[in-house]
Amino acid sequence: MRGKLLDAIPLTSLNGVGTSQAEKLNKIGLRTIQDLLFHLPLRYEDQTQLYTISDVQPGCSVTVSGEILQTKIVLGRRRMMTSQISDGSGTLTLRFFNFSTAIKNSLAVGKYVIAYGEIRRGNLGPEIIHPEYKIKPNADHIELQDTLTPIYPTTEGTRQ
Repeated sequence: MRGKLLDAIPLTSLNGVGTSQAEKLNKIGLRTIQDLLFHLPLRYEDQTQLYTISDVQPGCSVTVSGEILQTKIVLGRRRMMTSQISDGSGTLTLRFFNFSTAIKNSLAVGKYVIAYGEIRRGNLGPEIIHPEYKIKPNADHIELQDTLTPIYPTTEGTRQ
């Protein structure tokens, strides 16, 4: 029996890939097993290094860690939530436009957080808008990525 070439095997032959999922993948050019194997990331994010807040520069994507000093909801044209964090070298604002009560409760004063995102100039100094973040059990607990994080193109209905 001869094996099929990978460019002839549809993605629907994989477990968990039905017609609906295959249609979503088709929108980003993935139709066969071969397409999937040669589907490369758009870019890589480096979440392997921790930066002090005093060293961050606008336009750079960085991982920072600190204690939450303040979390508040700001009402205006658009409702948003901000959290001020400090690592002892400076303060940084985490800004959220789309947030839930669970996010607000997780960013309580006194907790420790590790956050990743692009640094921007804010009114109160450096800020990250919609950061990826994790709550840490204590100030000394640092859990960084071991490798670069690949970022793939997505379409509606698919995730990283």
